Order: sequence, then structure tokens, then C-alpha cells
Amino acid sequence: MQSFVTLRKTGSCWEFESEEALEDFLFSHLEEILSWTVIQRQYIVNGQRCDLLATDKTGRLVVIELKNVEDRGIVQQLTRYYHALLEEQPFRDRIDYDKPVNLVAIAPSFHRDNLTDRKYHQLEFEFFQFSIVQEDNKFYLILKDIDSEKTSQIQIVYEDARESNLPCQPQRLRKFMTDFPPSKKETILRIREKILSFDSSIQEFSSVGSIKYGNGTSKNSKYCAEFLFNKRYSLVLFLWIPFKGGESSRIGRARIWTDWNDKALVEGYISSGIGLQINKRKKAIMDLNGTIRTGRELKKLQLEDPTQFRYNYSPLKSKTIAKYEKEFWNNYKKLKQLQALTYEDVKLLEDYSKFYEEDKGKAIKIIPSPYKSLDSLIDLALEKWLERV
Repeated sequence: MQSFVTLRKTGSCWEFESEEALEDFLFSHLEEILSWTVIQRQYIVNGQRCDLLATDKTGRLVVIELKNVEDRGIVQQLTRYYHALLEEQPFRDRIDYDKPVNLVAIAPSFHRDNLTDRKYHQLEFEFFQFSIVQEDNKFYLILKDIDSEKTSQIQIVYEDARESNLPCQPQRLRKFMTDFPPSKKETILRIREKILSFDSSIQEFSSVGSIKYGNGTSKNSKYCAEFLFNKRYSLVLFLWIPFKGGESSRIGRARIWTDWNDKALVEGYISSGIGLQINKRKKAIMDLNGTIRTGRELKKLQLEDPTQFRYNYSPLKSKTIAKYEKEFWNNYKKLKQLQALTYEDVKLLEDYSKFYEEDKGKAIKIIPSPYKSLDSLIDLALEKWLERV
């Protein structure tokens, strides 16, 4: 059976357009390349989603986890699937549960942690490394058992092989994304592709702590974006955009909070580094908001059963409440003036409005919305970069 998939070229490497494309192809061709019969794809068991369930010729269950990029948590994922499947034992008419389960990972590369986890695990795992090779005008998927080094291959019939002429992904970026969920990885790679495809003079500059995008590394070079690696805040995106969220004529390096879907916030402007003052602000407001939420919960319990609390106990101090109200109105003023707000500042605005409605019976509308479209901010950064070069 022919299965049309979309490939893309990054530098000298070919890869599947997405993890879904990889799954589509193997779902259609698993028996041809590995002699296993697919039973179900994306099977959910006890909250766990298995990419592919299959059987070999003896009826032994084969559980397959697919990755389109290197992933440090493959062994742990397969272990959870194993536990959930043995508890439920689905498809008993097709699977012999008296036989050991074959746990299989298929990925373009394996992190050394995968090999360590597998080495000291009680269960057995098979690792297959895949690659896509081009011979003349034909493409082939190559699967290699990393233990026996035995390989198998099958032709890929592609509908639209897209050559993006992008450089291969920096090693640091691939390593940092190891534990990210697939949706976050795909968004990051989509942003990278969008930036590098915007103009042929935009280059990618990788260093120990970050990856920058611009037209050089000299003093006169102009940048448009940066991924900064930070252990506490994971991957932080910076964009060179106008102040006041795009309303000013002055350009600055803006720290962006995003849900890595399409929601984004401009948290502040910093000339270099991650922004220690922004970090301090985020923690202080997060702690204050947490104190208020906890205090309100305790107050509800106190009203429901006063005997559980000592006489005259007050869950919230008046100073804390006054500080909370002050921070709300300061943030509300900043919002109206189009000044930068951290994600924690916005959560404080939203929570205060909710609590105010619960207590007073009317809401304070948070207008204008502090959130921006992530794509619109990236478009703005690219547009302003082009004006500056």
C-alpha cells in the first residue's frame, strides 16, 4: 500500500515534516519493514497514549513509541505503557499476554540517558534508529537495530518533498528540547524555520547559552530573535521589537512569555542576559498571589467550620491584602499605558478581578487584553529587522 507523506530538507538532512507524518508512514508500512501487524494507533489506556500497538507472528504484543527528534524520556514512557496495558489487557483475542511484551522505540537518534536507563532496567527494550536517504529521485526510510546493527529499508512515496535550505538544527537546541512535549518542539522548530526562511541574509549563531538570529556578529549587526537556554525558565524567547509592545519607534530586546501555542506576552526589555529583575518580579508576584489564594481558601474553611481555627484567627494579614490591592492597581495602570507585564502580573490581574466579583458581585474588566499573538510578535520582529538592515 502506498502512503504519501511530506518530507522536508534541513541543510543536508531529510526528515519527516512532523511526528504525525512518521506515524502515518509506519502505520501503513510496519508489516513490510518489520513484519509486525498493527492493531491500533494512538491507543489510550489509563490516561497513557500509545503511538502504535502491534503483534508479531506469534501473537506477542509489540508496543511502539515514535519520536521525530531525540527524546530523553523514551524508556520511562514505554514503562508506563507496559504497566497500563498489562492491567487492562486489551485485544485479548489477538494478543497472547502469556508472552513477554516487546517494547520498541523508533527515533532518529538516542540520548545516552536512553541507553543508561535501558541498561539497568528489568524490562527489555529494542531501539531502532531511523534515517531518510535520497538516491537519485527516490527516498528511502532506513531502520537500524542499534544492538545488532541490522538494517531494513523501504521506499517513501512522497507527495511534496519540501526543501527549505535551512541549516541542520544546532546540537544545543536539539539537546535542550529533549524533554519538551512534541507540540512545544514543533512550535519552536516552526519559529526557527519562519525566521531563517524570511530573508537569505538571516543567519543562525549558536553559543553556549543561546542561539541568535540576525545578519552577523559584529557591533553593527542587527538581530531579530534569540532562544536563551535557562535551567529554571527552560527555553526563553527574545524578540527585537518596538517598546510598548510594538507601539513605540524605539527598538529593544523584549523577553517573551508564551504558552508555545499562540498566546504571548511582552514581559520586559533587557539589553542582554535573561533579566534578573524580571525574574525577581515574577517570583515576588507569584508568591504574593499564592499567599492570597491560600488565605482565601482558609477563610472559606473558617466560615464553614469555625471550630477548626483558634479564636480571632485571620488567614490574611491586612498588610498583605493592602499590598495585593496596590499591585493590582499598579498593574492595571501599566496595562492601560501599554507597559510590559510579566505572566505573573497578568495572573494577579485575572485573579483579583475574579475575587472582586466573588466578594462584590461585579467584575473589573481587564481591558485591553495583555496577550498578543505569538506569530504577530515574530512577524513584527522580522518586519522591524528588515527596516534596520
